[in-house]
Amino acid sequence: MHMDTGELKKHKHDTISLLEIVSMEGRYYMARFYLDGQGYVLTDAYDKPVMFTGACAVREYFHEYEVEHTDVIPPTGTDEMIGMPDSGSETMRVPL
Repeated sequence: MHMDTGELKKHKHDTISLLEIVSMEGRYYMARFYLDGQGYVLTDAYDKPVMFTGACAVREYFHEYEVEHTDVIPPTGTDEMIGMPDSGSETMRVPL
């Protein structure tokens, strides 16, 4: 699911249980967050994912929200190789 920036502002007093800062090819970062057990990708008014230029920019955007836990999810190079079988391994997470 996704939630746009305007809708997220209505949840300023709700606790975000997990904020995942997802690296997109190591250049941009996307925010995925969980409210009441439901996961959302942060989108703009046009339903496009909001892309941040760094993990710190994501944290700064969410600084007014109550966030219990934050993880950075870096890219896995082998996941993007053509013809590579799915490794089935768990995604690497770096807690902040």
